[in-house]
Amino acid sequence: MKDKPDEMAARGPAERNRCIAKGRAEAAEAPIAVALTGADGNGGPADLTPLQELAAIAELLYGARWRTDVARDLGHSDGRTVRRWKSGEARVSSTDLDHIRRIARKRAAAITKVVGDHLDEQAKPARDPAAIRAAFEATIAAAWAGQS
Repeated sequence: MKDKPDEMAARGPAERNRCIAKGRAEAAEAPIAVALTGADGNGGPADLTPLQELAAIAELLYGARWRTDVARDLGHSDGRTVRRWKSGEARVSSTDLDHIRRIARKRAAAITKVVGDHLDEQAKPARDPAAIRAAFEATIAAAWAGQS
């Protein structure tokens, strides 16, 4: 849900400044969120706000100066919308977040086609259980022989 300009004005300067500060803090945490993704927890996606997630995806896709590229790819005529998100004046819509996710998935698939996927690599040949057992017994026998 986006805030309307008259609603922002009615809130007063203190509330507006609080929203802007919160938005800036969330956007500043995005690179940190990227660095920490997968570092803790169960390996699932990090628990990010929509702004943090968008900023993290955008930074990975476009680099540190991602704002103009994101605005263009999301169909916004200029970077004002992105600046409003970052300042806390507006919220990232679910449509925009879904769209940037689709872009990221397409880019990841294209990269995977070029560099390959480790899941496509040949699996190690299966070893015969009898051979494993024989090697183990030989190691144990050698250890016992060395103690005598």
